[in-house]
Amino acid sequence: MANPYTNPYEAIAGREISSTFEGRHVNIEETRLRHPDHTDPVTGDDFVRKGDPVAFFDGVGVALKTATALTDSIPVDTEGVWRLSVTNTGINTFGDITVGQVLYIDAFGVIYDEWSTSYAIFGYALEPIADPGQGAPITQVIAVKVHWMWPWWYYTSSAPPWGV
Repeated sequence: MANPYTNPYEAIAGREISSTFEGRHVNIEETRLRHPDHTDPVTGDDFVRKGDPVAFFDGVGVALKTATALTDSIPVDTEGVWRLSVTNTGINTFGDITVGQVLYIDAFGVIYDEWSTSYAIFGYALEPIADPGQGAPITQVIAVKVHWMWPWWYYTSSAPPWGV
């Protein structure tokens, strides 16, 4: 599928091309999305599903449609507050995931608190998750403020801005 934003006949400066809500929805081809694994045991496909957290290069959001083919154009909401599964690894500096804490997404579509192995910044926790201590990581469904942003410090530093 061609890029839905490329249209040589509409190359007019100042014309809005966003889908809705002032550009917070973007259309990305399924093959470009990082998302949770949903491998179908019968067909073997692993398509994105509606409600999945997704990443595409530095972009992040929530899929608004389930794909049926690799070439499907998937609308992605890049802002908003969503209930999503979040994992507290216990590795983060604070132990607990606290309200307002930055969350990350990895290449497998998992949202969590550990920055060094993440794919992109995903957004912010709006509910806490307790420190798992020395046990296994804790995964809970919590409210997350999804926010696609330029992660300036993520690429210019070997450590997060709060130190380690």
